[in-house]
Parts: sequence; C-alpha cells; structure tokens
Amino acid sequence: MRSIGGKRANVRAQPNLKFEILFQVFRGYPIQVEKQKDDWVYVTDHRHNSGWVSKTLISNIKTVVVLVENASIRKGPGLKGPVVKRASEGEVYRLFAEKGRWVKVGYYPKNEVIGWIRDDLVWGE
Repeated sequence: MRSIGGKRANVRAQPNLKFEILFQVFRGYPIQVEKQKDDWVYVTDHRHNSGWVSKTLISNIKTVVVLVENASIRKGPGLKGPVVKRASEGEVYRLFAEKGRWVKVGYYPKNEVIGWIRDDLVWGE
C-alpha cells in the first residue's frame, strides 16, 4: 500500500502521458501498487478503479480512506474508549499503527495522531 504524494495525480489508461486520463486522485489518497513498468506504476483504489500513475507521484506514507458514512475514531483500540472524532466516508487519514482489528490514524500530511478506528471501516491498511 502506498499513497499519492503529489498535489494531484492523473490515472491513465496506459503508462504514457499521451494516453487518456481515466480519473484523478489527490495528495494522500491510498492506492495499492500492482506492478511497475519503467517510470510508471499500475495502481488500484478502494473502488476497484485502476490505471497507470507516474512513479514520481507515489509516496511511501501509508494512508487510509473511510468506507462508511459515519465512523467513530476512539481514544484507544477498542469499543470502550471514548469517541474523539467522527469520520465521514471518503475522508483520508494517515496510518500510524495497527493493533488487532484497529488502526491508529491521524491528520495527513501532518504527524498528528487523532485516535483509533476499526480496520473494517477503512481501506488502505
């Protein structure tokens, strides 16, 4: 798993600037790198969209995207911890750690931790 490191990335049909732009993704967006060809990587996102992105726009910073309309981010990794923030579908967070079925998330690109969210509510871990 990786994320988009550039401000914006065009996802293309083929690994060449001359080919059609299929869709765009923005900084922090989590992607799964499937394969590489020269200076391009073939990626897939949480919606199963896929295509080619310039390798220069890929970051090693791990992020996750919220999959549900309303998710609770808690103080600790468990249902008993207090809710510190509500997350909405499509929001992207930086991934800091994993513990069992929970992931520790924070603001991207900052290094600021918010709390823990269940791993089945996000994609990218």
